[in-house]
Amino acid sequence: MPLVDLVARGVAGKFNSEQERIDALEKLFQRKVDPVDRIDTMVIALGSSMFGITLIFMVIAWFKRRYRPIRAKNLPLTTCLFFSGVLWFLGDIPVNGHVKLRGGWAICKLWNIWMRVLFCFVYTAVLFSRCYALDRVFNQNRPTRGWGYYGPSILLFAFIIAYSIVTQAMPDKLTLDYISDYELCTTTKGYVIVTLILLWMNWVVIVVMMYRLRNIQSTFNEFKEFLFICFFGIAAMVKTTAVHFVEPKYPYVRGYRVAETLGDAVIINGIILLIMAYPVVMSIMRSKEYERDWLLHLRTDGLQDMYEANMNLRTDRPEHYSRMDTSMFNHICKDAAGDRANNGHDNGDDDRYFGMRGFIHDSDASNAEMIVKIDAGYLPSSDLPHSPRGNIISGGINDGSNMRHFDS
Repeated sequence: MPLVDLVARGVAGKFNSEQERIDALEKLFQRKVDPVDRIDTMVIALGSSMFGITLIFMVIAWFKRRYRPIRAKNLPLTTCLFFSGVLWFLGDIPVNGHVKLRGGWAICKLWNIWMRVLFCFVYTAVLFSRCYALDRVFNQNRPTRGWGYYGPSILLFAFIIAYSIVTQAMPDKLTLDYISDYELCTTTKGYVIVTLILLWMNWVVIVVMMYRLRNIQSTFNEFKEFLFICFFGIAAMVKTTAVHFVEPKYPYVRGYRVAETLGDAVIINGIILLIMAYPVVMSIMRSKEYERDWLLHLRTDGLQDMYEANMNLRTDRPEHYSRMDTSMFNHICKDAAGDRANNGHDNGDDDRYFGMRGFIHDSDASNAEMIVKIDAGYLPSSDLPHSPRGNIISGGINDGSNMRHFDS
């Protein structure tokens, strides 16, 4: 019989001690109930320390926000990811049963709907936004502006907020309820199932978006990163789904609640550190060498022009995607193709086409001064045939002659 029905029939009552309350819960659940103790305090402390380590990396990243490999990691969105994870973890604390549900901790809908569930959704929505921005730049060859760019993310966030508002407005008996005598929050199976289905749908969309990024050059190194992110995300969903269906009363079973909370903390911080840790460490240990190699790899793959124009690498601000004018790329492609047709060669000795932009950093320069054309053999263009690594093939032969600048 549901606990709410038992309360309505007068089964529940005021208890004279904590042990009486635990004994009553064991009778209702017909299983052993583990009370909140110092192990739960240690779990909170351990999870908080994980976020503390991640916070250190984020602070360093902001101090070094002008460092190109860090700026390219979309620092504002990653910061949003971090704070979403913090609030998600904060919601885990009462929802997973690590504190006694008294006082402010007894507001079930606040901690479940507006903290744990909402920011779990927000966390996945931020990941989607990051994937979509890269897909927009590298696969669709479209600017990071306008409704076409912001629309999908805005709609996703609007849906998340709408779901939270609707859930809050629904009667407690259909979603979540607080039983004061037992000091516990109850959730209906329907609410749990609908929430899990929506979370799974979010991750399916993210996996599809990440699959679309598979053809981005290996030296950009985002796809491998996204593979691990997908692994962490799917692992989190499998873990949470299994726990809710194998042991619905998991907040009262120490092993389950510890695994659920620490598992969330590891996954939340693991994804963020996967994105930020390496460039942050490199910015400290071998800053100039790593940045030089990083830029050289981008140029070798023919991605530097597109990457810098869209990832805002030419400014001192940390925003991830600047306003891109796609006509700029068409203009460069036409100039390069025209020189080939008129002169019969690539103008390889012309500095206009040499990819030196990665080593120029002058925030005061005009766009015309900063937009330096790179060699036509390394500029992706829909007008010219390409090899799998983005090199334009001239006359059907990709002889790698455009690498002479790096060999000299």
